[in-house]
Amino acid sequence: MKKISGLAMLILLSVSAATVHAAASDAAPRASDWPLIGGNAEVWHHSSSTQINASNIEKLGVAWVAEMPSRDGLVGNPIVVDGVVYQSGPLGRAYANDVRTGKLLWMFAPEIDFGDKQRLISVWSLRYSRGLSVLEDNVYVAAGDCRLFAVDRKTGKQKWEAVSCDIGQDYGITAAPRVGGGKVFIGNVCVDTGANRGFVDAFDANTGKRLWRFYTMPGDPTQPFESKTMEMAAKTWGTDYWKKTRGCVSAWDSLTYDDKLNLLYIGTGSAAPLSPPERAADAGDELFVDSIIAVNASTGEYVWHYQTVQHDGWDLAAVSPVSIAELPIKGKQRRVVMTAPKNGFFYVLDAETGKFLSASNYTDVNWASHIDSTTGRPVTIADARYWERPGQASVVSPAVGGAHTWQAMAFNPATRLAYIPVSVTPTLMKLDPEAVVGGVSVDMYYGSKGDPKWTARGELVAWDPMTQKARWRVMRELPYNSGVLSTSGNLVFQGTAVGKFDAFAADTGKQLWSFDTHASMLAAPTSVEVDGQQLVLVATGNSGSSAAATNLARYTSTPQTRAPSRLIAFKLGGTGSIPATVVQEFPKPPLPRQPVELAKKGAEYFEAEWCVGCHGHGAENVRSSIPDLRLSSPQTHQQFEAIVRGGLRRNNGMPAFPHLSAEHLQAIQAHVINEAWNAYEAQEAAKAHSKSR
Repeated sequence: MKKISGLAMLILLSVSAATVHAAASDAAPRASDWPLIGGNAEVWHHSSSTQINASNIEKLGVAWVAEMPSRDGLVGNPIVVDGVVYQSGPLGRAYANDVRTGKLLWMFAPEIDFGDKQRLISVWSLRYSRGLSVLEDNVYVAAGDCRLFAVDRKTGKQKWEAVSCDIGQDYGITAAPRVGGGKVFIGNVCVDTGANRGFVDAFDANTGKRLWRFYTMPGDPTQPFESKTMEMAAKTWGTDYWKKTRGCVSAWDSLTYDDKLNLLYIGTGSAAPLSPPERAADAGDELFVDSIIAVNASTGEYVWHYQTVQHDGWDLAAVSPVSIAELPIKGKQRRVVMTAPKNGFFYVLDAETGKFLSASNYTDVNWASHIDSTTGRPVTIADARYWERPGQASVVSPAVGGAHTWQAMAFNPATRLAYIPVSVTPTLMKLDPEAVVGGVSVDMYYGSKGDPKWTARGELVAWDPMTQKARWRVMRELPYNSGVLSTSGNLVFQGTAVGKFDAFAADTGKQLWSFDTHASMLAAPTSVEVDGQQLVLVATGNSGSSAAATNLARYTSTPQTRAPSRLIAFKLGGTGSIPATVVQEFPKPPLPRQPVELAKKGAEYFEAEWCVGCHGHGAENVRSSIPDLRLSSPQTHQQFEAIVRGGLRRNNGMPAFPHLSAEHLQAIQAHVINEAWNAYEAQEAAKAHSKSR
């Protein structure tokens, strides 16, 4: 057999990529631009550039570093248009940097009112942002308080503002707006409270006028339905479902506009409360829970849906990115949508009809044995159905944290592989009627507590959509790592929670390069060519503009990678450097350790009252704009009741919890104090061990 040279292989891969790309899209973006989330309308997160490739990757180095004015590490895919890099941050902020130098050109920061109108959901949502979009001369960015902004991309000046949802009804926005067909699309979140039903809005990109709304679940059955679609969906929710739950089934991130079929693909979340017994006893599939829905992008009318999980009790949302490709399936070229949702299965569906084509698990799964090839429905496993085992717990993987959520997967048209950032987080679940969110007690850190059968980790998986098998798999130290970039240089880039920015051979998975950024990464990298030179851009920091980071700090970063927010550009021959992160030390706590049983009860309240949503499990923080409670000062402890119950720090974004009793407050404070001691004593023990070596 004749050997092919490395250069010839690159040319072959590039030609193949160009051929497949031409079949999928008539208008590929210029190499100098990365105009959409994912780079192109098909959401491939793939660069056709070959300048940086497997033969010279060892020469890749830092071109420049831009310090970003955000305490929260940015996690959106950097957008590049006409030599400017655009990113979003919490509080509805947007940033523009020169792609050649990293210089900050402008920052958009709308006024935020943390007054009485804000509710817990909107305050929580304001802390997060997973990206922005650009269309023609506008940048589109959302704020957690339900507002959508259009900003002039050259000046950073606001053009228009639109309100999508109502914060008074417990809505918020954490998603990146998506664009296409002259429209801006945005969904919302209710944080699994069941307070109200989710929906997607479409706005005119030029004026901000709302054009249509599609609800992702039916409303009050005693009132007229908005459409035949909602009437159909209502029949799947059971008797008196509206008295049990009003949501959420949020479309909290995944939206993909198909410019060829003029469809918008919507990925939806789970039902609330999370525990099925808390919902209607005779509920059926509960449409459109955990579904991919296709609607007419011009009108918002329903076209088709495919549901990944029926009667979900594990929060296995289908909100992961949806990519589009044209693949040879059973001898026929078909336009398909591909997604790897939280439930651990990779799906290939017909893009025009939603017909199920195939699915298989891309990581270990124990809630279902397989997806039935005839019905396209999962075959669930009894041991995972904790709600049928009162008083007992189930270890479920994947579960609430998901095997893959919003972090970008990539698709390489040459290798015809999808590259999936996988999270393995075995979760202990049991019924808990006292839990404020979901009626379920959830231990997402179970996989790091010593049970040899259940170990938390991350994976990078190269998946063949046609054979539904893994081509290669790389293990990662921590579960939550960055989105993925593939290139026609036969490369796959991914950043990690432990600070390493790595490159692998796209076809074999062999690691070819690694660079220590000293910072955690969740954002997908971007690659463009500027002045004839290929750049790779990645956002780094503490990942604090993601709920995953603040909620599960130990799984998204280490003390050494909770770094300032930066945008880093790499190029061949780059010689720049990045300083090591200064680890913040824990001072001796100002109050003595509290009784163990009291603190244990406080830990339960801390979860049940959803304090973990902002302050993290174990009260551990990533050094973001949300305070690390383990560093609370004597004054904070003295004012604990005034802060938590009275809203003393409402203007700083800390809502009041007036319903908490004195017993609850005392127990929660005891939990915080003991966690501070745990952190301090671990730190001192590590110092002593280091000195003794």
